[in-house]
Amino acid sequence: MDQLYVEIELSTQNAETTIYTSVPSFLALYTYRYLKEPQNIKVNFVASKISDGKIALRSSQLRRELTDQHITCREAATLPALRDLRLPIYERDGNIFIAGTCAVCRELIARQPSAHLRQLLGFKGSCLLAPAEASIWTRFCEVDMVNLVSQLQGEELQLREVPVEVVRFEQHMNQPVRMHNIYKLAREQANQTEYGVPVKRKERVLIECSIPKEQLLIEHRFAEGISFTIADLILYPLLRLVFQHCAQMLPHFPLTSTWFSEIDSFDTNCARILHELYVPMLVAPAENTQLLSIPDCEEASLYKADPKRYRPRNRIYTSQAEVEAALAKLTPLQLHFSADSEHSYGQQLIDWQVIEPTHAKSSALPAERLERKRQQLENMANAVVSLAQPGDRIVDFCSGTGHLAILLALKLPQCTVIVLENKAFSLAHAQKRAAELKLNNCVFYQCNIDYFMGRFDIGASLHACGTATDIVLQQCQRVNACFVCCPCCYGSLQPMPHIAYPLSARFREVLDTRDYLYIAHTADQAHELGTSNCKPETTLQGLHCMCIVDTDRKLQAEEAGYQVILTRLKPEQCTPKNHLLVGRYVRRS
Repeated sequence: MDQLYVEIELSTQNAETTIYTSVPSFLALYTYRYLKEPQNIKVNFVASKISDGKIALRSSQLRRELTDQHITCREAATLPALRDLRLPIYERDGNIFIAGTCAVCRELIARQPSAHLRQLLGFKGSCLLAPAEASIWTRFCEVDMVNLVSQLQGEELQLREVPVEVVRFEQHMNQPVRMHNIYKLAREQANQTEYGVPVKRKERVLIECSIPKEQLLIEHRFAEGISFTIADLILYPLLRLVFQHCAQMLPHFPLTSTWFSEIDSFDTNCARILHELYVPMLVAPAENTQLLSIPDCEEASLYKADPKRYRPRNRIYTSQAEVEAALAKLTPLQLHFSADSEHSYGQQLIDWQVIEPTHAKSSALPAERLERKRQQLENMANAVVSLAQPGDRIVDFCSGTGHLAILLALKLPQCTVIVLENKAFSLAHAQKRAAELKLNNCVFYQCNIDYFMGRFDIGASLHACGTATDIVLQQCQRVNACFVCCPCCYGSLQPMPHIAYPLSARFREVLDTRDYLYIAHTADQAHELGTSNCKPETTLQGLHCMCIVDTDRKLQAEEAGYQVILTRLKPEQCTPKNHLLVGRYVRRS
């Protein structure tokens, strides 16, 4: 039986016990109840100290379940996944642990035998599938709205204006519907109705794909178009909780008001479950009558795919003059930018026959590329082995199908290897390979890097894309863990709420964020190394910019008390992105 872990906090005042939960755990519990408490999933209530905004639950609905399914703080401390990951957590098949609000709610639905319920996941099961780092839509549902509700639940505040997230959702509902088969849908709709009234036609109405989507007469009925999906299931309770603070403003948001009505008429369970679980907050009378201002908000689509939005790697366009001006600003630092440190990580060859035919089969790569991939893995694995001690916990961040993690588990049987990946298919493949090799020292976590909060001794990442490498380094510095990182996709670096560029204090003396991103964007010129159309001067500049970005990473780690080697994989031709950062915590200066 699969397990769902949600956090609760018990508070007793005047002989009455109130049960609180966090907003993410509330959404997981809400989804579980919507599915009519599936028999193949057991809910476990984990005693926690909830620091963010708390939601009060109707205890009468939970008394019986709490008796049998309550996990105390002491018991939780003995379960590694509950120490390592942010709740809620879904445990699948006893060895894969999933964290992240959208991922947990998706898994609850995906594990149901009912095809009707699985339709909540949308076309090809892709609704809210992309991680929050890559999808504006997932971030809105999983981060922005959750943070807003947590803030409103956690503070006694007098709102002066409507939260900007409400405005953004209203604008989203005013955007053209974007669906995989929108033209087919438009043709069917046009031939069945006229102004919403069914009609019979002698000739079929033709709608060409050249017609702009904006001109198709398809309006948002639900959050992602005409079908009720998991996005509606998550946003409905969140927006209901927001509007309890500003109910008088709902008429000023007609599309959101219509959306509420559509859901209430489509499935009354949404409102019923919210009423059964949630104890409404007491809102001051003044807040119920006072009209709030509506903030200005740039109209932008929340759709994860929108042709009007630049793709991340195309956001920065540079001229040679801009690059040279940015590079010139580094001169006063008098730093030598290179990755030429000697090492022996690539010299201890792996016995690939030990893991054959699993690796060649699972890689599905041509022979030449497979050889290069193995060379990359040898460098990474031997660098980790040089740092490891028996009993260490090693995290392979952005593990993919687990090539590096499985090598480490084989070479370090006395260590625990955590395979961390946010793609369900990739992680399931890694778990299958580990089972074939009868490895018992691997733990599998399906989540974004930020949802991991446990302690560990060594962190590794092979070609974690763009900013992901810096999040890995930040995770290692959080617990003073050693790190072995081979970065990738320098041109995809983008500032995030917890990652600011430049990284090091030294670089921030002379560079601003835009100059830094010019250099990072130029670093991707090195990807043409060894190709027939390679221009030597362009490639050399790209290699130089790679060294600059990774020197900034090295300096930041040194400022945090690390001893760091910046070197290259051997042989260098195994990949154009061949830099290797190896760090060991020494002391904080």
